Amino acid sequence: MEPRVHLRNCLLIFITLAFASLIIYFAGNVHMYWFLYAVPLLIAAGAYGVYGTLVVGGVSVGLIAYWVLQGFYPGTIAQSPVNLKDEILLGMGTFLAAAFILGYLSDKGRKQRTMLERLSIHDSLTGLHNYGYFTGTLRDEIKRAERYETPLSFIMMDIDYFKEYNDIFGHEKGNKVLKRIAQVLVKGVREIDTVARYGGEEFAIVLPSVGKKEAVLVAERLREKVATLEFEGDKDHPVVKRTISAGVASYPRDAKSDTELIVVADHALYLAKREGRNKVCGYEAAKQA
Repeated sequence: MEPRVHLRNCLLIFITLAFASLIIYFAGNVHMYWFLYAVPLLIAAGAYGVYGTLVVGGVSVGLIAYWVLQGFYPGTIAQSPVNLKDEILLGMGTFLAAAFILGYLSDKGRKQRTMLERLSIHDSLTGLHNYGYFTGTLRDEIKRAERYETPLSFIMMDIDYFKEYNDIFGHEKGNKVLKRIAQVLVKGVREIDTVARYGGEEFAIVLPSVGKKEAVLVAERLREKVATLEFEGDKDHPVVKRTISAGVASYPRDAKSDTELIVVADHALYLAKREGRNKVCGYEAAKQA
């Protein structure tokens, strides 16, 4: 949680606790207004889950007990100290139980939302960003590059002869190849770069503030790393090698928009395939071919 959001939540909890206490103080009656302490409880449940709700619930119970002991309770409580103690303990237990349930439900809802958000922007097989997230990111990065007049490069990659591998060794082993190569790509770029599964055996990498020459070097480094990997085959071919081909294009040198950048990078990838695969081609080379 960001410090600013944390501070806002703490202030809201403090203000609502203080407001409920002031109402009870001036009304002189905790019996009619104790439910106001449910407001900071709800804020804590939404912001901090079980532990935050229990803390605020404990504070609220303590305040309610304080008002009762100070006489801010109408004559409905029995005069016996034992009955008063039992009634306070029962109220505290009920309030804390409600706090725990609220916090638990909030935590569960937060985890479900996080999972749904992750599924909406990530590929379920490789864990990489999906096509929808990639297109949005590329569009935003193009706008940022235009605003600050910085370069941006894009790499389109494809696993060579992947269909043949699937046909021979099966889709389950093919999925392992996709996952392994995805891990290599993520580890081989910066945190600010975006690696996505473009579709099938194709991957896309967005490199903000990176020029064409440097992007080609990045693609070459990734290609060489993938070429060293060993994948599971079968009894006749226990170890199998796979390679990747890549096309590289840059903004604004090769394209003026996100869609155009994808097209020219794909054209460069096509040239890399045509020239024998396991190769990196920039768009300039593809344009001359």
